[in-house]
Amino acid sequence: MKYTPIFLFLTFSLLLISAGCSTDSGFDIQEPTFENVPDPYDISGIEAEPVKDGTVKHVVEEGRGEFQVVIRDDISVFITLRNEDGDIIFSTYQNGRTSPNIVNILSIQPGFASNFQIQRAFTDGLRNGLLGMREGEKRVLFVPPSQGFENIQSGSLNEAFRNDTLRYDIELVSIL
Repeated sequence: MKYTPIFLFLTFSLLLISAGCSTDSGFDIQEPTFENVPDPYDISGIEAEPVKDGTVKHVVEEGRGEFQVVIRDDISVFITLRNEDGDIIFSTYQNGRTSPNIVNILSIQPGFASNFQIQRAFTDGLRNGLLGMREGEKRVLFVPPSQGFENIQSGSLNEAFRNDTLRYDIELVSIL
């Protein structure tokens, strides 16, 4: 039996397609590990200060320098986001990471989170709470649902936290 080139091409194509149709695609996003995430900052004895729209801050360690974060800045930052029960939702320290993330303040917009990247931590409360920080400052933010994930789309990884008050532990490394 003689095979024509088109027959061979179609046979090979069908084999490739059927091999790619398994449910185990190898492209699953693995959940992060949090072994080296620092403990939450101790805020006992630190008075809460209002930020905006119900978000409050506790300044754990004062920053240095004359410059403060403004809305147009790019910053280098460590962030750990927890829910009310203390469960970690996101951390820049996840998966053994030791370097801060670079974030543009204007890009911090709550949205649909489908992966475990820093955008998962983005809320209006975070954006407002970063404003005014100085390099080296450490602060804890408490963000009410209205400034957190209350209006997040269904199907988002953050959907389960719609009604939660969020806690951010933040260290501003530098203003870029």
